[in-house]
Amino acid sequence: MPKDKRKSLSEYLVAGGIAGMVARTCVAPIERVKILYQIQKGSVNSVSYFALGPRLVREEGIASLWKGNSAAVIRVIPYTAIQFASYEFYKDAFNKGIFPSASSLFAGSCAGLTAVACTYPLDTVRARMALQLEGGANTAYRGVLDALFTISREEGIPALYHGISATMIGVAPYAGIKFGSYELMKKGMRDVLGVEEKDLPTVLRVAAGSSAGLFALTFIYPFDVIRRRYQTHRGGSKYPSVWAALTTILREEGISRGLYRGLSLNYIKTLPNVAIYMSLYDLLKLRLFSDKESND
Repeated sequence: MPKDKRKSLSEYLVAGGIAGMVARTCVAPIERVKILYQIQKGSVNSVSYFALGPRLVREEGIASLWKGNSAAVIRVIPYTAIQFASYEFYKDAFNKGIFPSASSLFAGSCAGLTAVACTYPLDTVRARMALQLEGGANTAYRGVLDALFTISREEGIPALYHGISATMIGVAPYAGIKFGSYELMKKGMRDVLGVEEKDLPTVLRVAAGSSAGLFALTFIYPFDVIRRRYQTHRGGSKYPSVWAALTTILREEGISRGLYRGLSLNYIKTLPNVAIYMSLYDLLKLRLFSDKESND
């Protein structure tokens, strides 16, 4: 790989990692409250989602809203770094191919698959540790590395990849729709305003990012439900296949209470998360490359 290509790749990795870390830290309180709400839902002392946050601050302090965020960030940084860097690589390749107009869609799908393949064990560990943190699992992991080794030793290495097929099926359209719709909306905004990419207002990037997250999440949410069930189920797989999981959940629990259970709560977390990391990555990338051009 040429030296300038390697330098560009490292800059994409840095920008993607920073964007993911900042976004995940910003939405950590929303994620913590969401997990607590889902666990206590239906109990005698249960409260509404919006009342749970203030109660948590009163009882445990404001820092409790970021409890468990370090484990999530450990997974998010490599995931977003790999996703954005591979997206740029794939987009460049597709732009030179036979589908340049759909390069963002195809590149997004490939980037999502690449990031999942590289970081999926960390996502399984994050799901297990989140369940443990809120008292939903009888485990005692001392950290990310301990969880990785313990799961591998007690359940086998394949346990770290439970649900990856459902994730792959879901992430390909999710990442494709997310990146494709984001770039399409930005292009429409640029055309309306008559400005270049670098001059597009930040608020419009944020709006495009949240809208892209909305479209993508709604489309793939059932696969996310299946992924979580695979990851948090110890021992053998609860469902023999992704199709079996879809049909079983649909038959036994329905659409709103099964395949789309918790969607509204995920909107609360995912829309600002996607809006922050997509727009922040754009701004960091523009800054990094404008500095490089001024130094050349």
